This record gives sequence, structure tokens and C-alpha cells, in this order.
Amino acid sequence: MDPRRWALFGIVMITCLVAMEGTVVSTAMPRTVAELGGSEHIALVFSVYLGALAITGPVWGNLADRWGARPVYILCVVVFLIGSTWAAMVQSMYELVLARFVQGLGGGGLTPLGQTVLSLIYEKQERASAQAWLVGAFGLASLFGPPLGGWITEEVNWRWVFLLGLPFGGLGALMLYFFLRPPVLTPKKVPFDWLGLGLFVSWMLLTLRVTHAFQPLLVLAVGVVGLLLLGHSRRLEHPFLPLPLLRFPVFAAATGLAPLLGAGIFGGVSYFPLYLQKHFGMDSLQAGRAMLPMMMGWVACSSQSARLGLRFGYAPVVGLSSLGLLFGYLSLCFGWVAPGQIGLGMAGGLSFTPLTLSVQEAVAREQLGQTTASVVFLRTLGASLGTAVLGAVLHGWGFVWMFRVGAFLAGLALLAFLPYRRALIS
Repeated sequence: MDPRRWALFGIVMITCLVAMEGTVVSTAMPRTVAELGGSEHIALVFSVYLGALAITGPVWGNLADRWGARPVYILCVVVFLIGSTWAAMVQSMYELVLARFVQGLGGGGLTPLGQTVLSLIYEKQERASAQAWLVGAFGLASLFGPPLGGWITEEVNWRWVFLLGLPFGGLGALMLYFFLRPPVLTPKKVPFDWLGLGLFVSWMLLTLRVTHAFQPLLVLAVGVVGLLLLGHSRRLEHPFLPLPLLRFPVFAAATGLAPLLGAGIFGGVSYFPLYLQKHFGMDSLQAGRAMLPMMMGWVACSSQSARLGLRFGYAPVVGLSSLGLLFGYLSLCFGWVAPGQIGLGMAGGLSFTPLTLSVQEAVAREQLGQTTASVVFLRTLGASLGTAVLGAVLHGWGFVWMFRVGAFLAGLALLAFLPYRRALIS
């Protein structure tokens, strides 16, 4: 058998790990809070994980371009599994937040490097079929994640939710170690931009802090550090912050669209089980089952998104996802739960793979790691900020206003789609 198929199997297993982590944890949170206490930190459990994903994604992508995708990808899996094991043994919400941060450190490289490896070992026409396996696995794992997480929480213990991904991650890492052989590319022989990395991490931490404690001095610090980072990056030929990639119109347009889609989609999905449990009085298992319309919409759309992008163009598919996101939130504003779920699921299933493929095709193969990681970073940054903002709105004004803010984010994403469409057409 072609070794690439075994490598693809390993990537699929790791994709299942990432997908389940994004769905099963949300169904276990109410029971976790009941045992550990600290309900005021429930948003932090999600936003710290997503923030770590956002911070480390570009780091892993940069290292993959320098050292090779295979060893960096396997290292990410190991770090993620360490965080998962720790999360299953925590004794307080503070410790759970730290464990989720470790998960995020490793998880930041799982999605971008998986997509980068597929782009390296498969040509363009084969890539759609390989991506279909990847997004199909993501969708199926997302589909069965909520009811499985609810069942484990109710019948076993919420701690086993964090151990659920260990077999998938372990088997996937073994497949990558023995069968993944990406083509050897000329490594970058340029100094690593440590100052740029430090400024970037500082800016990210300050940005995440602002979302939890809005203070004028923090906002000023975010602006100052951001300007320092931009000024430093413009002076270097190979900066950590990939400003040279902005010369590609498709990538430049995606920098505005990806974070808005991430904020709207993941911000809504993260709190939806809590909405079902609080608003309808469901338990964890019932809430997991009730999320099936959303997950089915995600699966159905994600399994065909790459093929649809190649057949009709990436712009119509991504545009449809933006409309689906707006439709989903507007439906929830009127209390239409099932249409709202389908809209959010359609948005998640149609958007990310075509968006990533369109950017990958616009750059050289030597830049795939950093480019893919940058797109995933922007999406994850939006998801982290969106989760924090919607969580703050939920805590202060309730679910109705949270859905209204989500609809506003979806409208902004629809506006950001217009320059992306123009870039693809030109």
C-alpha cells in the first residue's frame, strides 16, 4: 500500500482528536464546574485554550518550514496529549485552565501542519480527495463528540472526556513516525526572529487580557506593542510576523475574513450546549444529542467543501458559509433552534477548507507551513476573541444578546468576504 495512505490515516486520527476536543469538552463543562467550582472561569477554560492555539500556531508553522513538518507535527501531538492527561487529573478550575493552556500549546500546530503535510505529499488534483477524508473525519468526530461526551459525563466521569483522544493521538503519531515522508525542501537558512516572537507573544497575551478585563491602559499597551511589532517586522527580510505574505492579494484578503468567521462560528458553538442546558433544562447527554442538527450540517458541508471549491471556485463556497453564519444567528435571535444550528454547522463546514486551499495555491511550496499556520492563526485568534466576547455578553446580558452580537459578527464577515472575492477573481 502507498505509504501516503498510512500517513493520511495518521493525519485523520489526529484530526479526530482535534475535532472531539472542540466538542466533547463543552458538554462536560457544567458537570466540571459543579465538581470543581469557579463558574466565573468557564469562559477562561475555552478562551485560554483557543488563545494558546492562536499564539503557537505561527510558531509551529515557522519551525516546520525550518526543521521539516514531520518532527514538528509529532512534537505537537505529544505536547497535546500531555495536556489532555493533566486535564483529566486536575483538582481545581485554575489547574484545569493551566492544563488547557498546555493542550493549546500542542494543539496550535495540529490543524495547520496536518493541512501543510497534505499539500506537500499530494498534488492539487489529489489534494481535494485527501482533504475530503480529513474534513469528513473532522465532521464525523464532531457529530459523535457531543453525545459521546454527554454520555461519558453522565454515565462515567467528566475526567474521561479528556482521555478520549489519547488512542487517536497515539495511533496517529505512530503512523506519522513510520510512514510520513514529505518531500525534502530547502530549509530556511536565516536567523530566527526572536525579538519578533517575543513582541508577538506579548501582543497576544495583552490582547487576550483585554477581552477579560477592559482597561484603558491595557488597550494602550496593545496598540503600542502592536506598532512595535509591525515596525520591527517591516525592517526584516524574514520576520516572524509574515508581512511579506501580504503581497499576495488572496492572503491579504483572508486576513480580514478568517478571524471574523472563526469568532462567529466557534463563539457560538462553544456556548451552545450551555444554552440547551440552561434554556431547555437538558442534561449533558440530552444537550449532546440535541446538537446533532448542527453537527450533521457541519459534516454534510465539510465532506464536500473541497470538491465544491475545485468545481465552482472557492469564492462561492466561502460566501455561502458567510451567509449560513448570518442565517444561523438570526434564526437563534428569533428562537428557531434547529435552523440556527444548521446555519452554524453549514458555516463551519463550508468555510475553512476552501479558504485554506485558496491561500495555499497563491504561495510557493517553501512557504506553505507559515502560510497555512497564519490562516489557522487568524481563524483561531478570532475564535479566541469571539469566545471571550460572547462569553462576556452572555455573563452580563444573557443568551439573547449573545446571539445578537453573533449576528453582528456574521454581518462583518459577510462584508469582509467582498474583498476576498475580488482577490480571487483578479
